Amino acid sequence: MYLIALVIFIILVGVYNIYLSLTRRRKKKVTPLMVNIQVTLNILLVISGLIYLIFG
Repeated sequence: MYLIALVIFIILVGVYNIYLSLTRRRKKKVTPLMVNIQVTLNILLVISGLIYLIFG
């Protein structure tokens, strides 16, 4: 169950990161809130991945 949730979370974070990258390439404005959300999601992704790695 946790593995399925982790995989879905990884996909969602990846899609959001790709979306922000494409937005920057198109020279559209990226707000600081969007960057803060990206950083928070990436940190949560690392933490959840480490928890899964350690506790399986």
